[in-house]
Amino acid sequence: MDEIMDERMSNPPPPTTTTTVAAPVAAATKDLSGVAWTGGSLVGSLNPNNHGFRTSDGAGGYIIHNSHKRYKRSRRDAEGNIVDEDEDDIPGNIVVQFCNREGVSVGEAMDVPTSAGSDELGMLIRSLLNEDDDDDDESANKAHIPYAFFAKLTKTTQATNPATGEKETQTSQEEIDITDYASLTAFLKQYKEHVSTEQTLELTYQPLALFKVRPVTRCTDTLPGHTEAILHVSYSPDGKHLASGGGDATVRFWDVSTSTPRHTCRGHKDHVLSTAWSPDGIKFASGDKRGHLILWNPSKGGEALGMIKAHSKWITGMAWEPMHSSTDGKCERMVTSSKDSLAKIWNTRTRRCEATLAGHLDSIESVKWGGEGLIYTAPR
Repeated sequence: MDEIMDERMSNPPPPTTTTTVAAPVAAATKDLSGVAWTGGSLVGSLNPNNHGFRTSDGAGGYIIHNSHKRYKRSRRDAEGNIVDEDEDDIPGNIVVQFCNREGVSVGEAMDVPTSAGSDELGMLIRSLLNEDDDDDDESANKAHIPYAFFAKLTKTTQATNPATGEKETQTSQEEIDITDYASLTAFLKQYKEHVSTEQTLELTYQPLALFKVRPVTRCTDTLPGHTEAILHVSYSPDGKHLASGGGDATVRFWDVSTSTPRHTCRGHKDHVLSTAWSPDGIKFASGDKRGHLILWNPSKGGEALGMIKAHSKWITGMAWEPMHSSTDGKCERMVTSSKDSLAKIWNTRTRRCEATLAGHLDSIESVKWGGEGLIYTAPR
């Protein structure tokens, strides 16, 4: 035993070598989620290299947003290379100076987001005018007054001088209403050739009228005459006379200026449902529940010019041919509609039907003669 131990001690076994093979470590993926400040400092004024912040674009890259410079944002991929984007070169902010209609500046020039619309600009104007600080009712109403905004543009054009034949540069001042634009960005895109985003944009504001509808509390005039319900009224083309048809089967003419009756015309045997003046105001037509059409002369005491059995059922509407479409400016033709689902064109001079318009399957409730020679009918 001692010999064996001496032999081992004199010839110790070779040291065991252990080789550890480490798995290759994958390259660390750049985590671009969240928000990171590009200059390493949260306070841009203390770090001149801070040009804003960056956010992930969801595709391994990131977008740099300039917080204090009026440039468009820049997008870079995961390696930091700039990615071209098809975007208009519209800044995020623009310097704006507000002025009233007299040209007096309101407040100082300020940076305004180009995404602001007329509503946001109106809120800004109200704050500059201190309209939101007062608590009285009058100021509270002013705070709700809408504003219109106009941008002053300087357009430069090249024109040829007729005297010398040489080209001259002409400048003109224009005022563009930007109230209906969705934002300043939309306005700047349309007039980018005439507006420089590096210069102060002058906006003129103007308060708009605030209309309030008040309920009718009194009647100006009452015109008694009909013994039954009034079913249709129409004004003469000059607005001086009024005609009415009622359930008492009469047509009455009224003087609007004096609110007095002029003529009472009898001839219908049933309810007068529709009335219409000719465009020249010389003739007047009325239709009743029995389908009869009567022509009147309002200037001669409401004299009846003739009766036509126009439809088999009651007349629902009528319209005269426009004066500019009629032959030699004579208002002779008109169209009537009826519950019998027909519309007919009549010559009031010859009392003849020139055409019958069929196609509806139910009562025609309204008819109009358009200015381009088309007739429009609307059924039930």
